[in-house]
Amino acid sequence: MAKARILAVDDQLYFRVFLEDLLQQEGYDVSTASGGEEALHLLERESFDVILTDLVMPGMDGSELVQRIKEEANDPEIMVVTSLGDVKTAVEAMKLGATDYLLKPIDRSALLRALEEILRRRRMRDEHARLMAENLEFMGVFSLYERALGLHATLSLEPLADRIVEGLCLETHAQGGVLWIARQDDESWLRLAGIRGLVRVEDEREELRAASLPKEMEELAESECLSCLAPTDGQSEPDRIALYVAIRQGDRLIGIARLTDKLDGGDFGDSDRIVAERLANFAAQAVANALQFQALERRSFRDPMTKAYTRAYFDDVVHNEIRKANRFGRTFSAVRVEFDGIPALRERTSQAELERWLEAVTFQIGRSLRATDLLAAESDSQFLVLLPETDSLGATVLKRRICSGLASCEELRIEEPADAPVVLAAAATFPVDGTQLEALREALERRIEDDRQSLVRSLQLEKAPFPGLVSALLAEASPGHADTAEQMTRFLLGEVRRRPAERGMLFVAPGASLVAALRDGLDALRGVSMRTEVVLVADRKTDQIAGVPVTWVSSLRAGTTAPFLIYYGEGPPYAMVRKERVEEQSTSFYHTSDPVLVEHLAFQLGHDLGISIGE
Repeated sequence: MAKARILAVDDQLYFRVFLEDLLQQEGYDVSTASGGEEALHLLERESFDVILTDLVMPGMDGSELVQRIKEEANDPEIMVVTSLGDVKTAVEAMKLGATDYLLKPIDRSALLRALEEILRRRRMRDEHARLMAENLEFMGVFSLYERALGLHATLSLEPLADRIVEGLCLETHAQGGVLWIARQDDESWLRLAGIRGLVRVEDEREELRAASLPKEMEELAESECLSCLAPTDGQSEPDRIALYVAIRQGDRLIGIARLTDKLDGGDFGDSDRIVAERLANFAAQAVANALQFQALERRSFRDPMTKAYTRAYFDDVVHNEIRKANRFGRTFSAVRVEFDGIPALRERTSQAELERWLEAVTFQIGRSLRATDLLAAESDSQFLVLLPETDSLGATVLKRRICSGLASCEELRIEEPADAPVVLAAAATFPVDGTQLEALREALERRIEDDRQSLVRSLQLEKAPFPGLVSALLAEASPGHADTAEQMTRFLLGEVRRRPAERGMLFVAPGASLVAALRDGLDALRGVSMRTEVVLVADRKTDQIAGVPVTWVSSLRAGTTAPFLIYYGEGPPYAMVRKERVEEQSTSFYHTSDPVLVEHLAFQLGHDLGISIGE
């Protein structure tokens, strides 16, 4: 085995020749330098195991040489040689990093023993470093392996997404991470599924189309590309370089991760890409398993009679929706459909006929739903629908669509209409109606009862056109103050202005007495970006109000000349119908905040006017 390389530094030629001859005889590879500057030049070109240097030299002395050597990345062992009177200087040199010292005159045996001891310690240090490096590498691989195994410990997509983005951040020392995963209903779209660290949800893209990725990620569209370095997308910090990682199963892109802000403030390198790609390979199989499991779950958790999902499965999905909604600031709604009269129907029909009827019910409800919605059966008379990413107005629209479809379905016709089950329906929305499943259920039950006890049902107004509704309500009208309608008009338009983010419909048929109040309220809406649509139902010749942000509809289409005010949306509902007796100089009106009645009035009027609400 080759002996160590030694550099002998001394300003005296005698000592250089002496050391060179002595050490070469022992098989060492020896070079010499006449001073500190020459030694540093040699060290720039060559590496040595031990440097043997005199302390007292002209120019750069031994102590300075020791200090300069220790500042470099190359870290040889250093032995200083000094006279008896310079022992204090030798101690100072050792404080700077020298390993040992020898006194002049140099004893051959002492020198060789000291060299062997230094080299033995160096070999032990190198071996320890090698073992530590191997151990660290092993621990890194083991850590990655353990993290990968952890990904396969769950088949639930939401916690899996959290584990993936957390693992990628930890393995690459990224302070921020975002993960998009293929949508369950359409894998051509990737949906925001996980975040970690220095990331704001509102700044991130909600969805990505796999076939047309943003320019920052377009490299990942290539099937052979597993990762890339690129600026963060325009909705985050465009001046930062991010590490993008593809999660693939074969040529199928099922996820994309973006990692930002290295903990040390540096850039992501090849080692980060390698470890991220390795973890992404494990993640791909875990995501594919989760997607497959959810598909199987959807097929297996079915009620045997109705073929809808079970309540237990519905509750599980709602809990997941609550977690996602809380984390990503989303909303969702639930609809409950209930049939009054099923026990009587069961008595009049066979079990086979009842099952066919229930199958027709689930089929018809399903026709009204979107691909992302979920239908579950609580019993043979109660059904639940989950509506992801749906606000309260959108839920009402879909609830009414369900009820309309059930009412017009030929397969659900009963020979004796009087014996047909009555359809009741209600909607509740997260978070306005509750932030927990039980709170949402209570809201649904309460609104089902409101529907059952509604004036719409007691007065049998379900199928009446809007003029008939107005006549029925005016029959319930009471005398009132003449300025009540004006006050309510100003108030509701003021609420629209104060809450522009809330969706809704405001129908106003002002009549002659409300023109001024309406004009004042609408003028205040100029320049306001609002989500409530104001519909003015008026005679163009007499009641036109020009230059205001409204939809104008002729009063002839409403079928009534009675002034009315109807608001339905995400805010508190309100309706007022007014009756003026000019000859008697009196007025009476009917007004209500009953949500069932106001909803029916608004949607029936929208239908008669040809105006869609909430779509």
